Amino acid sequence: MMEQVYGNVEYELSKTSGNERRRVSTDVSVQSVRQRNPLSSKDSLKFLLAALGLLLLCALVALCVLGILYHNKGVSYEALSEQYSSVVERLSVQERITDETEREYDALKLKYRKTHEALSNCSECQKCALCGEGWSPFGVKCYNFSTDKLNWTMSRDDCAEKGGHLVIITSQAEQDFVSSRVGEHHWIGLNDLDTEGKWVWVNNQTLNETGVTFWFKRTNHPDEPDNWTQMDPSGENCASLGDENGNTNKWFDAYCHKLKKYICEMQNTFA
Repeated sequence: MMEQVYGNVEYELSKTSGNERRRVSTDVSVQSVRQRNPLSSKDSLKFLLAALGLLLLCALVALCVLGILYHNKGVSYEALSEQYSSVVERLSVQERITDETEREYDALKLKYRKTHEALSNCSECQKCALCGEGWSPFGVKCYNFSTDKLNWTMSRDDCAEKGGHLVIITSQAEQDFVSSRVGEHHWIGLNDLDTEGKWVWVNNQTLNETGVTFWFKRTNHPDEPDNWTQMDPSGENCASLGDENGNTNKWFDAYCHKLKKYICEMQNTFA
């Protein structure tokens, strides 16, 4: 009986010791974990702070770069805006100058035509003109009406050899004068040999510059110049006063190789 009791006591003691050992062991493990966890949290916090600092530094650098770019963009925009305004202002001034020059040119051209017509109709000027043999005075010019026939190029050269050039008609009075002196078609100093449709006189003046034209007009057919190509693929590139049908008071385009009489002119001299 005593042995049984003693044995039970010894069992309880051994049981109690085991529990105490397990509790002590558990306490040691928890304390060990608690000691390790604070160290791990501090390291993580340091790492996070370092990462946040690096991110803030990158953000600051990015903001600085963006600020510099925005500043440069603003400066460039202002400079381009000033340059644009300056160019627009210069163009506006140049346009005004061009308009004024064109108006002055048109006024001078009109004055020239009026003066030329007045001189052409001046009988006193014609009386004192010295044109030389074979030349007829009219206004400020002398005219020679050929008797032989040449193509347009040879006519031009012959007039130059005589000291003048193929006639350049710049007024209604001059047109009426030369028309009244011819009975058939004659070459005049007008052509579009260089550029089709761009008619120029032998002194390089365009029809827009001289301001007068006397092309033949038709009712149901194209007006002159019509650049007829049936007989010559190169077209009609030289102008004549009159045509083969006896119309001697208007201009016609014709084949330059055709043989025609021609009219020369030169400035006259006064006694």
